[in-house]
Amino acid sequence: MKIKSLIRNHDRLVPVEVELSFVAGLPQIQFLGLPDQAIKESIHRIKSAIRNQGFEFPKAQQILVNLRPSHLKKTSRGLELAVALGILWETEQIPKPDSNEAFVYGELSLGGEVFEPEDLMEDFDPEEALQIWTGTGLDNKAPFTRWRLQELKDVSQPEIVPLSPREYEVERPSFGLDLEFPERQAKLLKLVALGEHSVLLAGPAGSGKSTIAKSLHSLLQAPTQKEMHEIRQNNKGGSEAPLSWRPLVHPHHSTTPLGLIGGGVPPFKGDITRAHKGMMVLDELLEFHTRAQEALREPMEDFRIRIRRGRYVEEHPAEALVIATTNLCPCGDWVPNSRVICGRSIKKCQSYMERLSGPLVDRFQVTFFTRKREEGSTITGQSLLQELEEARQFRAGMAKKDPRFYKVAARWSWDELTQDLPGFYMRELFPKELSSRRRELATLRVARSLADLMRAEKLHPLHVEEALKITHLPFEALKRLGC
Repeated sequence: MKIKSLIRNHDRLVPVEVELSFVAGLPQIQFLGLPDQAIKESIHRIKSAIRNQGFEFPKAQQILVNLRPSHLKKTSRGLELAVALGILWETEQIPKPDSNEAFVYGELSLGGEVFEPEDLMEDFDPEEALQIWTGTGLDNKAPFTRWRLQELKDVSQPEIVPLSPREYEVERPSFGLDLEFPERQAKLLKLVALGEHSVLLAGPAGSGKSTIAKSLHSLLQAPTQKEMHEIRQNNKGGSEAPLSWRPLVHPHHSTTPLGLIGGGVPPFKGDITRAHKGMMVLDELLEFHTRAQEALREPMEDFRIRIRRGRYVEEHPAEALVIATTNLCPCGDWVPNSRVICGRSIKKCQSYMERLSGPLVDRFQVTFFTRKREEGSTITGQSLLQELEEARQFRAGMAKKDPRFYKVAARWSWDELTQDLPGFYMRELFPKELSSRRRELATLRVARSLADLMRAEKLHPLHVEEALKITHLPFEALKRLGC
């Protein structure tokens, strides 16, 4: 007899075929197909539950349980219900179900009570509605129909729980919304929060770099329910409460490359994946080890990370907004084009700047130099949020006519961005020294966000010229410093 159930494969549940066969021998259960110790221990719960519920365990017969695919190491919290019901169905102590498409996944107590494993709700997300036999538990909503059993003997009269879309709580953080930002910083916050452009914040200590980064988190677009499910999936296993907003991952500068991008055997997720659909803040970037900095180059550009360790190959999403902050001198006060009395030697300053990886800096779409004192008018965080919501409504309206607008500007491709710009514009817009295609792409993406803020349907050379001021000029200033 064959039954469908679920096993854990890293951070998700995947289907498994449970095949039962009876052979002459001692009355025991033997698992085949690389079961772990937890599955082997379920043998005693299965036998006890069957007997305590008034059923008979097969006599003078050994029950072989084969788990397919056989090459995967198996671990599962719900296989014991599948095996118990398989035994009862095969021995005709209860009638077999009409459908062979049902999945069986539940935990058993020694007395025969059936419980719904918590990971069923979070880790199983079928592409289409399915019938799942499980136990009682929290009354969580799930996108599949469940046949729930209080006890094993209730299999002939299960409680049917219809499918219902999951609903996650979404709550916007309040940090920064009551603060006032200088006009120059406010423009940066709007641009980055709308287009989700990665940004390098460089400047003196105490000039607001960390405040800008944390405030950006509160200004991001509210996540959809589908995005919240992805976020919960990538942030399981910690002691923290479930997230109700986009994640904010803040690794310490001593974090290893393994911690940032993931790895190990079998491969586990790193901080860049935990930040998927949210933000990762690299505070004091120059204090990170060079190898840790370099490890971020691919996921920042491809928005995914592919790791191979031995025979294991894992691909994880890494669609995160990366914000880095740094001082450019050991004194903490120096920035380009500023007069600062620095007590450090030129050799010391050059040695410090050499920690900054040029290829990594090139991955940041925006470079911004902060100042201790900003002149001019200020704008509150709440006003910024209101302007952003209006720009997002404009994008939502455009998306109905043009599917490109379903993506934030930082995810647009070269071809998508250049559709609105004639060829001769492209040849004349960019400075000749701007030879990097990556810099040009970053400039066009930022220009698209500027166009969105101005409610412009098509990209115009004016937007590109404005974008060059924050994508090209600051980058060139860093390059002249030797990064």
